[in-house]
Amino acid sequence: MSKTIEHTGVIESINGNQIRVKIVQSSACSSCQVKSMCSSSESKEKLIDIESSLSDHYNVGEEVVVCGSLSMSRNAVLLAFAIPLILIVVWVVCGTYFLSLNEQMIMVGILIILAVYYLVLHFFNDKMSKSFSFWIKRPSS
Repeated sequence: MSKTIEHTGVIESINGNQIRVKIVQSSACSSCQVKSMCSSSESKEKLIDIESSLSDHYNVGEEVVVCGSLSMSRNAVLLAFAIPLILIVVWVVCGTYFLSLNEQMIMVGILIILAVYYLVLHFFNDKMSKSFSFWIKRPSS
């Protein structure tokens, strides 16, 4: 089993040691022959900034493979989805059974908890960006 996640992309710009790569994230049905007739097929373009000391070895418009570690993706899912879900469940249980709050107060509490949580994540963005780093390589033929 591979320890990396890879996406093919195209270099959009190079600025010093920073390389910006555009990847197209496709849904599972993107290879389907009838996707043009279907409303559920979708694809999204994403820009990823990569710090690389080898930026002078690449050219704008070149096709590359963007790599990230599998553990990095697990940590991202944990921070973005699992922890907020746990916070919501804990708040709902505590608000309902221990504090006897009504549904409106529980919903307001959920919004406040999520806003504070994502604000804290935003403040630690620089620190997290060091642990969530991508690298690029040339596609193997």
